[in-house]
Amino acid sequence: MSVVITIYVPEGIVLAADSRLTINWKSMINGKENLNYSQISDTTNKVFLLNDRIAVATFGVADINGVPIAGFVNKFIEQKIDDKTEVDQVGKLLLDFFRELKADLGTFFYVVGYKKESGVSVQHIYYVDIFKSQIQRSNQNKQGLFYGANWGGEIEVISRLVGKVKIQKGNDWSELGEAAVPWNFLTMQDAIDFSSFAVRATIESFRFQQRIKTVGGSVDILVIRPSEQAIWISRKDLHF
Repeated sequence: MSVVITIYVPEGIVLAADSRLTINWKSMINGKENLNYSQISDTTNKVFLLNDRIAVATFGVADINGVPIAGFVNKFIEQKIDDKTEVDQVGKLLLDFFRELKADLGTFFYVVGYKKESGVSVQHIYYVDIFKSQIQRSNQNKQGLFYGANWGGEIEVISRLVGKVKIQKGNDWSELGEAAVPWNFLTMQDAIDFSSFAVRATIESFRFQQRIKTVGGSVDILVIRPSEQAIWISRKDLHF
C-alpha cells in the first residue's frame, strides 16, 4: 500500500507520495490460511511526470503478474504520451492501457495538470479507478472549480488529522469539531509543506504503531504551476 496526496491551490498543484513497496501472500499453517506481508523496497517510484503540464501518482495494487507497476507506467508514458497530450485525455488512456494488461487490476491513479482553455491555464484533477473503469474529476462541482486536497492509499492518519473524530468520555462518545484547512488561501509553499507533513506523519505513525509497515522510505514531491516547467521539490536519485 502507499500514501499519496494531491493538493490544488490557486498558485499550483502538488503531488506527493511515499516510496515503500510491500507484498502479501497466503500460506497454510496447521490447516489455517494466513496472510503474510513483507517489505520489499523503499525506493519505489509512485509519482511520474508525463510532460511539463501533467503528472500522475499511483497507489493500490503495485504489480501486474509479479512485475512492479512503475515499469508499466514508464512504458505507458513512452507509448501513449507526447507534448501534445492534454490532461483530460490521460484518464481514458490509462484505463485503456492498464485494462488491456489486466482487467481486474486494483490500482488507482491521480492525474493532475493544466490545460489551456480560452487562453487561460485551468487546473484539472482526476481520480482514476482501473478496476471499476471510472474517471472522476475531483476539483469541479455544479458551482464550478474549487481548491482542495485528495489523498489515497493509507489515509487513516491524514483523515484523523484534518477530519472529524470522536473521543470516549465514560460510556459516551463525543465528536471533536473539524478544524477545516482553508485550501484556497494556501500558498504554493504551504501546499508543499502540507504534503510533506501529511506523508511524513503517516510514515512516522506507522513506524511506532503496532501495525504492518506499509508506508515508508523517502517522500517524492512534484509541483506543477501554470505556464511554468514542473519542479521536483524532492525526488529519489540513484546513488552508490
